[in-house]
Parts: sequence; C-alpha cells; structure tokens
Amino acid sequence: MKKILVVFILFLAIIAGVGYYISPKRSQEESGNKIKIEHYMGETEVIENPKNVVVFDYGIVDVLDNSGINIIGLPKESLPKFLEKYSDNKYINVGSLKEPNLEKLYEIKPDLIIISGRQEPFYEQLSKIAPTVALKTNSDDYMKSFKVNLDTLGNIFSKKEIFKTEFDKIENSLNEIKEKVQDQNLNALVILSNNGKLSAYGLKSRFGIIYDYFGFKPVEDIAVSTHGSKINFEYILEKNPDYIFIIDRSAVVGGDVSANKAFDNDIIKATKASQNGNIIFLDSEVWYTATGGLKSTNKMIEEIQSSIR
Repeated sequence: MKKILVVFILFLAIIAGVGYYISPKRSQEESGNKIKIEHYMGETEVIENPKNVVVFDYGIVDVLDNSGINIIGLPKESLPKFLEKYSDNKYINVGSLKEPNLEKLYEIKPDLIIISGRQEPFYEQLSKIAPTVALKTNSDDYMKSFKVNLDTLGNIFSKKEIFKTEFDKIENSLNEIKEKVQDQNLNALVILSNNGKLSAYGLKSRFGIIYDYFGFKPVEDIAVSTHGSKINFEYILEKNPDYIFIIDRSAVVGGDVSANKAFDNDIIKATKASQNGNIIFLDSEVWYTATGGLKSTNKMIEEIQSSIR
C-alpha cells in the first residue's frame, strides 16, 4: 500500500513539474512581443505576428493573402473573385464593409482588427474589442499611402523586407509605363459608369494613379474631386482624349445598365479613342473594390501596360 502511495505521489509531482515548465512557454506564446504601431487614426499597441486577425479592407486582405499570412475573419458580402477562397466557412463573416458585426467580433476575440476608411465611425468601438489599426489608400497619392501600408504591415507581421521588394518591383514597372506614356504625350479621361450615369475623375481623385503614376495627362478642366464630376457623352466627345478608361461600378454593386451597353452609342464611336481601339474597360473589382493590394496593383499595371502600343 505504501509503495502504491509513493508511486502515486511521484506521479503527481512529475505532472506538476511538467505543467510548471509548459505553462510559462504557453503564456509567452499567447502574449508575444508588443509593438506600437502608428496609423492615420492614432497609435495602437499590437502583438507582433498576431494569429487571430480580422480585416475590413480587401486590399489589405490581398496583401496578407499574397504573403501567406492567415486571417480568421472579413466581410464577405462583395468579395472580389480573386479572393473567392475567403467565402469558405472556415473564415468568419464579420459584418459588412460599412457595418461591422460587433457582437461577432466580441465572440471571436481577435488579436488584431485592421480597418480602412469605411469603418472609421466604428474605430472607438472596435478598439474596445481588440487592438485596431486603420490603413487606407489615399486618393491624393496612391503609391505613397500604399508604401505606408506595406511598411506598417511589414512591422506587424515581420515581413518588412519582403514588402519592400514587392513595392520596388511595382514602382519600377510604373516608371517604365510612365516613360512610355509620356514619350507619346498621351492624355486620358477616366470615367466611372454607375448604372448608365457617368462621372469623370482627374488628378488627386480616386483613380488619380492613372495620371500621377502611369503618366497620362488629364483632359482640361476636370475639377479635383475624390468622388468625380458628373458628365455626359457629349462631354467625352468634346474632350476627345487619346484614351478612355472606364470602371463599371454596376459590375460590382449591381445595376440594370452595364458600362459596355452604355458606351455602345454613336457619340462614343465618333471619338478618336474608339476609332483607335483605345477605350479600355478596366477590371472593376480591382480598381473599385480592392485597391491597395499587391495582386490588385499588379493587375492594374498589367491592364494599363497591355493597352499601350
């Protein structure tokens, strides 16, 4: 009996000892190194290399996906096709782009939440749930803000050099295209088609990258406006640019009149862009829904590059 008791006590001691050595290690893995991250809405202390990450911006999802960084949740209502894998049930639906599901976020307790402009009104509420970092691609300087975002993500996920390499490749490609465009002295008009209604975008606008970094000159007298200026087809013929770039919002959010249908008219056929085959329908998911990603930005480059002769 005494032998049995001694063996039992020794067994308990061994278990306790194992637990003693394992527990601190587990605790250290859970806590991780904490770093301070500056972003456009403030400063946030986050765990380095967080595991449970929720993202409310498809461009940022693109960056993380391209780099093999896992996330646990995102809004699923309007996923771009190239991010379709995130429709799988193993990824948690955390609301919409405009309205996060706060109850769901409280339930899953993420280590980090990444938001962009559409979720700004919820920043304080989200910050009470988990460390929240705000990143967005600015319309007045796409590449500058894109680099800031990559640097920030590089610091959080220990991939700064990898993201720097990716950014440098993109910048070099842009410079090559810009030189070619400027050598030909090309101008362009960028148009958002929304169920048949048209808006023109110039410098420092949502699609200003076409002028600022691809090198096209904007047509004259377009007001600097993030949301564009309302125009009609007669305006397009009057300006008669070398290139017309079209983003079809209806292809993303739905609508009765597609851009292809709207632009199939005699006024547009009279433009030199139409006659020279330089009306370019851009990928709406890339240009409208998922800007600021690695794959999406490279797709932008491919589309513009293939349109230049």
